[in-house]
Amino acid sequence: MFLSTKLLKIVFFVVTALAMIAMIWFGANTDVGIGRNPLPGSEFPRGRVIERMEHQGQQILMVEILSGAHRGVVAEVRNIIFIDAVVNPQIGQTIIIHFDYLGEGNYSAHVHSYVRDTAIYIIAALFLILIAVVGGKKGISSAYGLVFTFVTLLFLLIPAIMRGGSPALLTILVSLLITSVSLIAIMGFEKKTWVSIVGTSIGIAFYCLFYVVISGALNVSGANIPEMNQLAGLGFTDTVNLTQLLFCGILIASLGAITDTTVSVASATAELGSTGANLGFRELLKSSMGVARDCVGTSANTLILAFTGTFFVTLIMFGLFELNYIMLINRIDIAIEVLRAISASVGMILCAPATAILCSYAYRSKKA
Repeated sequence: MFLSTKLLKIVFFVVTALAMIAMIWFGANTDVGIGRNPLPGSEFPRGRVIERMEHQGQQILMVEILSGAHRGVVAEVRNIIFIDAVVNPQIGQTIIIHFDYLGEGNYSAHVHSYVRDTAIYIIAALFLILIAVVGGKKGISSAYGLVFTFVTLLFLLIPAIMRGGSPALLTILVSLLITSVSLIAIMGFEKKTWVSIVGTSIGIAFYCLFYVVISGALNVSGANIPEMNQLAGLGFTDTVNLTQLLFCGILIASLGAITDTTVSVASATAELGSTGANLGFRELLKSSMGVARDCVGTSANTLILAFTGTFFVTLIMFGLFELNYIMLINRIDIAIEVLRAISASVGMILCAPATAILCSYAYRSKKA
């Protein structure tokens, strides 16, 4: 039995690794021709600042291009200092520039951003290493699940939506895929794994139901999100159902909390059922519901705070302007945050007792 389970898990990792390769190929070959820079020759090379001058509220930089088709060229790069997007490069510093070659030796160049990609890769690698070191084998499996989640979202879900697929349906299917792969990688092919997957699916179903109910009650749709006008201006309305994107974003953001709740309840119930105490369904369910209530209490608070935290600066701004309460509570952005927090939390809350019932039945003692 041990060998067959071990071989089964090896097959699982091989298949999912090949699936990730296929996803990367799919994403890399998705080109819908929307939102691209219309100027030929546009690129974002690295450049090192070798000279800096200040002139009438802007910087004029002499930058040596270090990568791309124009490597080695010293270009004059303009940098306008904005209050909300300050990039203030110093001499010798490496930056990213937006370089448009216009032909016949003419070009347009301005500062795009600091170089952050290397730091991002290092931080992400250290994070995965930390998970692996502290968690041991479980940590390595968890890190693998995170990589699978990242690849699936970036190279499968987003390209599939860009190709014209239904955002809501694709997000639900991808969420179930991510949940299944992550939980199998961490917990293996056990009963509690399947119960957790089913429990998460129930939580997603409840989220879908209450999203429809709450969004209808608040008169909120995906058309109300701030990014809608930008996406519509890029021409996405012809290929993407933009009104579903709010639904998708909330589901992705809350999937972790829903999964954590089901895993906590299922794992605790499995431990109780494996103690040899010969607990029947009712006895096991009573204990399991105690665990579920604890999980609901902490997870709901965590989820509400997570969504509120994304809105924190806006709340401070409202306070500084001393807005009228009636005007404030009826704002569309407040309604969107309520929709996000409550619909996701309801899905997480209701998946806990559902998981407790399923796991109690799966691990009940037939002798009791």
